[in-house]
Amino acid sequence: MVGGHNMKNETENRKSFSQMRRQNRNQNIFQAILIIALIIILNVLSSQVFFRADLTKEKRFSISDFSKQVLDSIDDDIYIEIFLKDKELPAELVRYQRTVDDFMKNLCRYSSNIRYEFKNPFTEHSGEEQSFVQKWFGFLSDEEEVEPLEKKKIFAQLYNKGLNPTYIVQEEGMGGSEKIIFAGALVKYKEKDFPVNLLTNSVSGNTPYTMLSTTELEREFVHAIWMLSSRQIHKVAFLEGHDELDENRTYDIMSSLSKYYRIERVDMNGSLTALDDYGCVVIAKPQKRFNERDKYIIDQYIMNGGKVIWLVEWMQFDMDSLNNHPTAMALMNDINLSDQLFNYGVRINPDLIQDLRCLQIPVCVNTVEGKPQFEPKPWYYFPLIVPDTLLEHQLVKNLDVMRTCFVSSIDTVGEDPNVKKTILLRTSPYSKALSHPVEISLDILREKPEMLTFNKPNIPIAVLLDGEFKSNFANRLPPELTDNKDFKFKERSKATQMIVISDGDFIRNETKRMGDKVQPYPLGYDKYYDAQYTPGNTQFIVNCVNYLCADEGLISLRMRELKSRTLNATKVRSEKIMWICINSIAPVLIVLFIGLTMIVLRKIKYSKKEK
Repeated sequence: MVGGHNMKNETENRKSFSQMRRQNRNQNIFQAILIIALIIILNVLSSQVFFRADLTKEKRFSISDFSKQVLDSIDDDIYIEIFLKDKELPAELVRYQRTVDDFMKNLCRYSSNIRYEFKNPFTEHSGEEQSFVQKWFGFLSDEEEVEPLEKKKIFAQLYNKGLNPTYIVQEEGMGGSEKIIFAGALVKYKEKDFPVNLLTNSVSGNTPYTMLSTTELEREFVHAIWMLSSRQIHKVAFLEGHDELDENRTYDIMSSLSKYYRIERVDMNGSLTALDDYGCVVIAKPQKRFNERDKYIIDQYIMNGGKVIWLVEWMQFDMDSLNNHPTAMALMNDINLSDQLFNYGVRINPDLIQDLRCLQIPVCVNTVEGKPQFEPKPWYYFPLIVPDTLLEHQLVKNLDVMRTCFVSSIDTVGEDPNVKKTILLRTSPYSKALSHPVEISLDILREKPEMLTFNKPNIPIAVLLDGEFKSNFANRLPPELTDNKDFKFKERSKATQMIVISDGDFIRNETKRMGDKVQPYPLGYDKYYDAQYTPGNTQFIVNCVNYLCADEGLISLRMRELKSRTLNATKVRSEKIMWICINSIAPVLIVLFIGLTMIVLRKIKYSKKEK
C-alpha cells in the first residue's frame, strides 16, 4: 500500500511539474510575442512622431533662441522643396538625406506652419502619395525622367533661383557613372522663394563638396525664413569716387552681405542726402583725397544715426613693386581723413606692422635644370590675426583666423565720456611697428628675425566706437553750407556706432584676369597656398554689418559655439592598455555574471516548488 501510494504521488508530481513547465513555456512565448509586438508598435510610432532628447551641454541638436523667435514670427504657411531625392545617390548623400530629414522634423516641432517635401526636380511626379510600405522601407515610387529639353529648362530655372549644381562621380566596378544634381532647397513663403544650398564647394579641392552640419542647416534654413518674413531689409552702400576697391575686388564680400541686405555702389557726387537711405556705409581702401564737402556728407550721415565701417590706411605699398627690385619704399598717402577719425576717437598711425605670426610667400631658393625652386617663407608684413579669446564681444566670438596686408597700428584718442571704445582685433605678442617712411626688402626672408626687436605685443588694428559723437564740423561749417536752408546741421549725433580697421585690403579678394573677363576668388583665398585660406575676414565683416544694422541675432545664429571635446593625448597613451582590457574583458564578465545569476535564481525557484 505504501509503495503504491508513493508511486501515485510521484506520478502526480511529474504531471504537475510537466504542467508547470508547459505553463512557463506558454508564458515565455506570450511574453516574447508581446515584446516583439511592442517593438514593432514603437518603431511605427517613432517613424510617425519625431522625438529627440538633446543631452549635450551646448544643446547642439536644439535650435537657438533666435531661431525660435524667427519661427514664432511666421504668420503664414512655409513650403520647403528639398531636391535631395534620387535612386542613384552616393551612400554618403543617402545618409545626409536622413540628417536633413531629421533636422526638418525638429524644425517642424517649433512651427506648425512649416511643410516640406523631398523631390527630384528632373522626374515627373505621378501625383500618387507613397504608400505606408514605401515610406517605411524607403522605397522610391516609380518616376520617369523628364525630356532632355524640359530638363535643360528646369536646370536653368534652378540655377537662376540661386541653387548651385553639384557634379557627382560614382565608381561602379571597373567603370563609373557621372551626373549633375541640385542638392538644395527652395523655401517658399507668400509667393516668394529663397534658395538654400545643402552642399558647399570645397576651397581646397581635396573633396568635390562638403555637407552641412546640423548647426549649419539651422543657420541656412532659419536665415532663409528670416529673409522671406522680415518686414525691412536694410540697404548697405559701398562708397565710390575716391579710388576705392572696385566691384571685382570686393565681389566676394558683397556676395556674402547680399544674403542679408541690398548692396549698392554709391558715388556721393556732392549730394547732401546721398547716404540717407542706407543702414550702413562701407568705405573700402580709398586712395584719393576726400574734399570737405564729401567729409561733411559722411559726418552728417553719422550725426543722424548712420553707421560706417572705415577700412582705411595711410601707408601705400603694392607687392608688385618687388617684382623687379628686391627693395622698395612704402610712402604715406594723405587722403584727408585723419582729422575726422581723430575727432571721432581714433588715430591711424603712419607705420607698418611686422608680426612673427604671419602668412608665408614663395621664395626662389635654387635653380635646377633652369627651373626655379620655391620654398615658403614667412612674410612679416602679412600678420595673421587670431581673435582675442578673452574678449567676450559677439563680433569676435568663434571667428576663424584673419589675414592682413601691410596693416598699420591704431590708437584710441580723446576723453569724450559719450563715446565707448572697444579694441576688437590685435596682433600677436610678437610684433612691432615700423614708422614712416618704411623700406620694404625681400632680404628679410633670408635672415633670421631678431626676436628682441619684436617687443610691441598686441597692437590694435580694429576698434569699435559706440556712443554720441561730436561733429567734425562743429564751429567750422563751410560757408556754402551755412546758408543752405534745405539741410539742417547737427553738432552732436544720435547714439550710433562705427568700426575702424587700419587695413584697406582686409576686405579685398584676389582676382584673375581671363581674357576680357575678371574672375574673383573667395575672400581669404591665398594665391600661393591653399592651406592659408582664411575665412575669418568674411565672418568678421559680415558680423560687423549685422551688428551695425542691429541684426545681432544673425551673429548668434551664424557664430554659434560648439566645443570640440578632444581626448587627452597624454592620458590616452598612459592608460591605453587599461582601457583596452576594460573594453574587451568587462562586457564578457558582465554577460557571464548575468548568466550565472539567472541559473542560480532558476535553481532556487524550482527547488522551492518541488518542496
